[in-house]
Amino acid sequence: MRTLYPLSILLVVTFLFSGCSGMKLANSYKSDDFETLRNKKMLIIARTPIEDVRKAYELDLVSKLQGKGVNAIASHIAFPDLKRIDNKTAERIAEVSAMFRKEGFDIVTLTSLKDVQELDVMRREGGYSSFDEYYGNKYITLRGYYDDVTAPPRLGPKEMDEAITYTTETTYVLEAVTYNLALEEEKRLVSVSTAEITNPDTGKGVRKAFAKIVANELK
Repeated sequence: MRTLYPLSILLVVTFLFSGCSGMKLANSYKSDDFETLRNKKMLIIARTPIEDVRKAYELDLVSKLQGKGVNAIASHIAFPDLKRIDNKTAERIAEVSAMFRKEGFDIVTLTSLKDVQELDVMRREGGYSSFDEYYGNKYITLRGYYDDVTAPPRLGPKEMDEAITYTTETTYVLEAVTYNLALEEEKRLVSVSTAEITNPDTGKGVRKAFAKIVANELK
């Protein structure tokens, strides 16, 4: 397993503009204060160094949330000059939080590519038939149950040489974290949604599937 922090630009480009097949909700958390985000203005921030990708992810999630009646705004629209906070001091975080709240955003949702997991998968092709593997290509003679006349027929030789191939399945883990900045600091985290997708094939599908999952969790 490899944790992406900071994100690799090359990896993000390869993933987000490749594809999608089967995204699922992996984990979900909602605090006791989850309901405090209702009927409030929500800022959507996609954490990626690539501006076009940031805009696409923010707009897809905003569209899904607005369709559910949430007053959501993309960060690249509300704060076009917003940059990633690298120096995460308490003072800097407080400064940015105050800037958001000044513009009416008590609720902030951050999305990111959190992790990449690689798994080597072995596949076998050819070789013995299934009966051959069970019975070892011999007669089955169980005294009292079978005799040599009624025993199953002798199985033939291998149909083909056995081939073993190894492939790598890559699973991408995306995360959406939601804060209520109006609450006390230790209570601000109100929701975390984690989604997974293995060997994606279409960038647009990834964005829309992720937006749907997150919007459903925040509805």
